[in-house]
Amino acid sequence: MRRFLLLLLFVPCALLHAYDVEVDGVYYNIVGTSMAHVTHKGSYNNVEYNSYTGDIVIPEQISYKGKTYQVYMVGNSAFAGCEGLTSVLLPPTVHGVGSCAFIGCDNLRQVSFTTDIRRYGSCAFTGCTSLQEITLPRRAELIDTLTLYCCASLKSMVLYHRIRTVCHGALEHLPAMRHLYCYASEPPVAEKGAFALQDQQRCTLHVPRETLEKYMESPGWKDFYRIVALSDSDYAAQNYQKGDVNDDGKVDAEDLALLRRIVVSLPDNAAVRWAADINGDGKVNSVDYVMLASKI
Repeated sequence: MRRFLLLLLFVPCALLHAYDVEVDGVYYNIVGTSMAHVTHKGSYNNVEYNSYTGDIVIPEQISYKGKTYQVYMVGNSAFAGCEGLTSVLLPPTVHGVGSCAFIGCDNLRQVSFTTDIRRYGSCAFTGCTSLQEITLPRRAELIDTLTLYCCASLKSMVLYHRIRTVCHGALEHLPAMRHLYCYASEPPVAEKGAFALQDQQRCTLHVPRETLEKYMESPGWKDFYRIVALSDSDYAAQNYQKGDVNDDGKVDAEDLALLRRIVVSLPDNAAVRWAADINGDGKVNSVDYVMLASKI
């Protein structure tokens, strides 16, 4: 029955046309003059979508008819229904994963990449029951509908500080989930059915210390079994670093300028304030500004 329901979700997402080029067992569509999107083999009978098995490595670029194309995206339904697929390694050139891209990949354990994916489409990982780890986009403002629905093996997950909305079914039916880390200062909007209540009652929610009470009172979030404050080690584990106030991976003059604005009480958020508190005393003031200026 579950397999039937997944197929019902998959069919509207499917791109029912042939690929443009096949290179080393991976199928691509050529987009514009310089980009290639990973796709499926293409069929009208649903059989040939199951074209990928084992561990797949996607290259940064491919050559086609004497031209080089950068692999920019995993297209809609690219790996949908590939029950034999076990892992996918994406290159730093890939910036997006389309709708239904991995839906129904029962044996997919890991999707790895070396850069920030900007967006996962709706139903991207629906029914990936063996998926053990996934990194959600660091700069995304929403988690799309049914993104990780029924990913039964996920034990922990991170929502970064720009998240504003968790859509319907996005994080529903995750029975193994025990820790959810959310770095957003304000509790994101949790649409109806964003979480399953029975999952929440087994899971600890980790949130910024400054807004702990807001999460405890917010619809969709207050139902978690336990809600605790994020620690310094939690921030460090997600590559937040003292001094990197704008979260661009480096400490430089731009961070110093932003810290100057924070010191005079212009708006900020919890992750930014944590990074701006250079000496870790719980306050952001001129002392932190002087300390950061001395480093730069």
